[in-house]
Amino acid sequence: MVTNLPAKVKAKWAEAVACRNIPEKIRLMKEFLAMCPKHKGTSKLIMNVRRKIAALEEELERSRMRRKSTGRHLFSVPKEGAGQIVMLGPTNAGRSSILSSLTNAKPEINPVPFTTRRPAIGMLRYQDIQFQLVEAPALVEGASKGRMEGPQILSLARNSDGLILVVDLEGDPVKQFRMIIEELSNAGIAVEKPEGEVDIKRTPGTGIKVIGTGRLVGCTVDDVRRLLMEYRISSALIRIRGKVTLDLIEESLFSSAVYKPAILLANKYDVPGAEEKLKSLLKEVEDKIPVLPVSCKRGEGLEEVGSIIFKMLRLIRVYPKEPSSKEPSKRPVVVDEGSKAIDVARRLHSKLYKEFR
Repeated sequence: MVTNLPAKVKAKWAEAVACRNIPEKIRLMKEFLAMCPKHKGTSKLIMNVRRKIAALEEELERSRMRRKSTGRHLFSVPKEGAGQIVMLGPTNAGRSSILSSLTNAKPEINPVPFTTRRPAIGMLRYQDIQFQLVEAPALVEGASKGRMEGPQILSLARNSDGLILVVDLEGDPVKQFRMIIEELSNAGIAVEKPEGEVDIKRTPGTGIKVIGTGRLVGCTVDDVRRLLMEYRISSALIRIRGKVTLDLIEESLFSSAVYKPAILLANKYDVPGAEEKLKSLLKEVEDKIPVLPVSCKRGEGLEEVGSIIFKMLRLIRVYPKEPSSKEPSKRPVVVDEGSKAIDVARRLHSKLYKEFR
């Protein structure tokens, strides 16, 4: 456990978290590291804080570059539909062909490497809802260290609701998969589902509330409140999924790691030798994430993508009814599994949410 940190060290971390100025925040985090006891129990904490500092330093550098380049390299994509899915993979893996086959988008499809230079967007229809697919530029080895606009690409992945990883059965899919996973891991993005998830958002004036579909293991809500108060957090919304321990909640205060549900598309299933390469890929992936062999040339496998995305995002559809109508709406409200009636009310109308009983 990390709860044996001295009070002055916890106070320093609270000061760093509260700071909004990036250079000052970096300075405070470095001071925290200098004060933090060094032993086995704090090794993971220290690694996470160093990762946070590196991410802030990269953000600072990107901000400087944006000012010089008048914003030409911004990769921000506003979310639309029932979920935003970012497509990642090496160059020439067929990401543009998949986007074109699944949506109404018309990206440039070219055998020339690195044709996609900016995010390409399309909407994938699945029954009565749509998912937003975002094809990111090619991911390369060293992307997490700044190569080939890697930080911007990985930022897209971090801000998404889920990922489609694309490998090429004409090349070396195992090597490509390992590269993608390594770059995501280096950026603090996991695609293998953890036993428990914690998301802490500071909310002024609401106190400390624990919500979500998960359950606390070996601790109570009062234990969580006491822990957060030690870090000078008196008001926050803690959303949990799965089995969540007090250690995991404390670790989330320091870690910038996130979990993103993902599927792996093994593209070009139509090429000679694809079957054997697929077997090697399945052995490498094991049961970490779903693997779907597809062929844009033949149209194989692509019809399953929508249903897999719906399941991996753990969504449900709620069909509201207008007071004056006998039939429910044909346009559902899409919410997470385990959501309550009040969550649906929040999505439908702010007044309905405020008056909900």
